[in-house]
Amino acid sequence: METLHLFSNSRAIKHFFAHNYAENFLPNTKSIAEFLDFILRVDKKRKVPSFLRNFYLYQAVQINYQHTQKLGDFAKNFTQFLLNSTFFFKFYDELSAECVSIDSLEKLDIYAFYDDHLKLLKIIFKSYQEILNKNKFFDKYFLEDYKITFELLNGFNEIIVYLEGFLSQFEMRVFRKIAKHLPVIFRLSLDSFNQDYYQRLFGLSLGLGFYQIVLFCDKFSLNDRGLQNISENRQSLIQVLEFKDKVAEVGGIFAQIDSWLKQGIMPEQICIILPNEEFAKYLKLFDKARNFNYAMGNTLKESALFRNLNNSLKEKIKYNAKGSLNLKQEYIPNVGKGSLQDSTLMCIPEFKNFDAFKDFLENLETNSKESQDIKEKFLEGLEHFSFALNHLCSLNVQEKILTFLKMIEEVKIDDIGGGRINVMGILETRGICFDYIIIPEFNVENVPSFNEKDFFLNTAIREKVGLPTQKSRENLQKHYYAQILQKSREAWIMCLNNEETKPSHFLLEDSIFGNIPIFKASLQYSEYFLNGKALNYKEREIIAPLRVKFFSATSLQCFLNCKRKYYYRYILGFQGIETKTINLGNKIHQILNEVYKNTQDYPMDLMYQEVCTKLSKSSTTQEFFESALAKKYLKNFFEFEKKRLKEGWIPLVLEQEFSFKLFSFELKGRIDRIDKKQDEVYVLDYKYKRNLKVESKNYEKATDFQLPLYALALQEGAIESLGEFSRIFAGFYDLYNTKILYEHDLNAKIEVLKEKLEIIKRDSKAINFTLTPRRDICRYCDFIYLCNRY
Repeated sequence: METLHLFSNSRAIKHFFAHNYAENFLPNTKSIAEFLDFILRVDKKRKVPSFLRNFYLYQAVQINYQHTQKLGDFAKNFTQFLLNSTFFFKFYDELSAECVSIDSLEKLDIYAFYDDHLKLLKIIFKSYQEILNKNKFFDKYFLEDYKITFELLNGFNEIIVYLEGFLSQFEMRVFRKIAKHLPVIFRLSLDSFNQDYYQRLFGLSLGLGFYQIVLFCDKFSLNDRGLQNISENRQSLIQVLEFKDKVAEVGGIFAQIDSWLKQGIMPEQICIILPNEEFAKYLKLFDKARNFNYAMGNTLKESALFRNLNNSLKEKIKYNAKGSLNLKQEYIPNVGKGSLQDSTLMCIPEFKNFDAFKDFLENLETNSKESQDIKEKFLEGLEHFSFALNHLCSLNVQEKILTFLKMIEEVKIDDIGGGRINVMGILETRGICFDYIIIPEFNVENVPSFNEKDFFLNTAIREKVGLPTQKSRENLQKHYYAQILQKSREAWIMCLNNEETKPSHFLLEDSIFGNIPIFKASLQYSEYFLNGKALNYKEREIIAPLRVKFFSATSLQCFLNCKRKYYYRYILGFQGIETKTINLGNKIHQILNEVYKNTQDYPMDLMYQEVCTKLSKSSTTQEFFESALAKKYLKNFFEFEKKRLKEGWIPLVLEQEFSFKLFSFELKGRIDRIDKKQDEVYVLDYKYKRNLKVESKNYEKATDFQLPLYALALQEGAIESLGEFSRIFAGFYDLYNTKILYEHDLNAKIEVLKEKLEIIKRDSKAINFTLTPRRDICRYCDFIYLCNRY
C-alpha cells in the first residue's frame, strides 16, 4: 500500500521531489485540481471543454435576450460577448467552489439590493445548465450528481494534502467523503492569517506552528508528530527599499543580485517574486545576458501572431457590422506563405472557411526556435479544437477563429533559454522556498492583488452565505508572503513611492514586517545601467589550428554540431561532470558481446536466459528496476534473432576496433557487430533508446556519420577477418522496438562524409571554433556555462 501526496500546484510537487527523493523512486503525487478530475465523475456526461463554455453561455444569454438587454449590449454578438464572459464565469465558478446556489441568496433580507442582477443571472445559468444537459455535458461537479470513483484509491492507505491556502467548501466535501474509507492527513503551517479559518474548518483549538490534522470517519484529530512552533523560528533578514521609478527599481534588483553573487551565493538560491507578473517585461528589457529564468513563461496571447490574428478578425467583424466594403484579398491555400519571423508586420488574409485558417497556420514559415514553438502550440490547439467545430456550426468563420483564440490565449510557452535565477509570480511560490528573495513592485495596486470586479456581492451577503470576503482574500495573500519570507534567509522588498503610486499597506503588518524601517533607495540605482555596470556577455572568438589528427564517430559529430564544444573537449581536454546515473545501454552492449562470444552455439532461448542472469546483477534498486524492464525488450530481440538466423545472417564479428587514414586524418572506432550472409555483410550498432531515427535526407546538413564511417572502414579494408564480400548494409539495431533501422543511400552519405573531412582538412590550419547556432544542442552540454548558453 502507498501514500498519495496532493499539492496546490505542479511547482510544489517538483520542489517536494527535489528535497525528498533525489536518489529514490518517486511517490504518487498530484495537484489537488488534478486529483478531483481523476477521482470524480458524472455518469453519462463529459466535462464541457473551455471553448464550449463560452459558446453555450452565449446561447443561454441569447435565449433570454429580452431580459438580458437590461444589463446593456454586452452580448449583441458573439465577439462582444467573448470580451465580457469572464465576469459570468468568475461568479459562476465562485458559487460552485463554495457550494452556494443563487436560490440561497433570495432568502437574505438584503437580497433586494441585487434583485435585478441576480434574477437575470439565475435565468441565464438555468438556461446554460439546460443546454449542457441537452448536449450530455456538465460544468461543475457541485451542480451535478457527481460520484467518487473509490476503486481508483484501492492502492493507497492514506492521502496527505499539503495545504498552502484555503480549501474550498466543495474540496472539503470531497475529502470528507473519501475519509470515510481511508485517512486524509492535512499538513499545514498556521500563522495569524489562516489560524482562525482552520480552527473553524477543523473544529480544533490550534496555535501557531506546523500541524498534521487527520480526518478519518468524519472526525478530525491532531497528529502531533512533527509539531513545531514557528513563531520564534524566523531568522530572515528583511530590508525595505523605496524607489522613485521602475528603472531605478530594476537597477536595485540587479545591484542586489550582484552583491549576493560576489558573496558566493549560487544563482539557484536567488528568486525574484513578482506580485504583478506584468513587471517581468521590465526585467526582460534589461536582462540582456539572459540571467533570469521566467517561470511564468509567455502566453500565446503575447505573441505577435496572436495579436495580429485577433485584431484583424475583430476589425473584419466591425467592418462587416458597418456594412463596409471588404478590400482584403481572399486567402488561397498553398499560394504564398506567411512568416512568423516577421509576424509583427504580417498581413492576415481573409479566410473563407476554417480549413483555410488551418492551412494558413500549417504553412507559416518559422526562422527561430521561439517562432517554431509558437507555431507548434497553435497547431496543438487546432487538434484539440477540431472536436468543437461540430458544436459551433451556427458561428461564422471569424467567430469560430475567435473562439479558438480565446481557448489558447493563456497557453504557456516555457522559458527554456533562461538563466539560473528564477523569476516567478507569488502564487507559484506556494509550497516552495528560496534562501534569497527580492520582491519588487510592493505597491498598493499590486499587494493585495485582486480585481474589484471579483466582488460582485457585498461583504454582508458574502459573510452570510459563506463566500470569501475581501478580508479573507487579503489574509490569504498575507499568508503567502509571510510563508515565503519566513523560509528565506534574506529578503529585499522594493516599492515605488511617487505621485502615481504608494507602498502597500501590507508593510504595516507587524506580524510580517515588525518595525522594519523603509529606506530611500540611493540615486546610484537610477544610474546602474547608464554606468555600464550591467554584466553583458561578450562573445570571444577562438581561432586555432586543429591539432588533433584523428576522428571517431563521436568526436566528428561533436565537431559538426558545435566547434566550440569540440575545442573544449578534444583540444583543451576539458572533462564533463561525472554522474552516477546508470548507463543501461552500455551495460546491455557489454552483456550481449559476452553472451555472443561465449555461448554463440547455444539455442537462442538459453542465450536469453544467460543475458537475464547477467542483467540481474545490479548494484542499486534503480538499476535493478531498469534491468528488469530491459529483459522484456530483449526477449523480443532474441525472437527476432531467430528469424535472422533462418534468413542466413550469422554474427561474424563482435566489438571490432578499426583504424584507417583518410585526408591525413586517422579515423577509428569500434563496431558492435557485423553479420554476414554469403557475400553480403551487415554492419550493426546496438541502440537502447526510445524514438530512434535515421536521417534519410539532407545529408549535407547531417552530423551523425557513425554508420557511414563503419561502412567506409570495411571498404578501406580496416577489418581483415570478414573475408570476401560484394555488398555492405548498415543499420542501427533498435533494442526497444526490435527492428533494424538501416541507413538509406549509404554510398551517398559516405561521399558526403568524405567531402566534410576534405573541408576540415583544408581549413585545419586556422579553424574558427564558433558556437553552434542551434540552442537545443546546448541544453545538456557540459560546457553550457563556459559559453553563456545556460
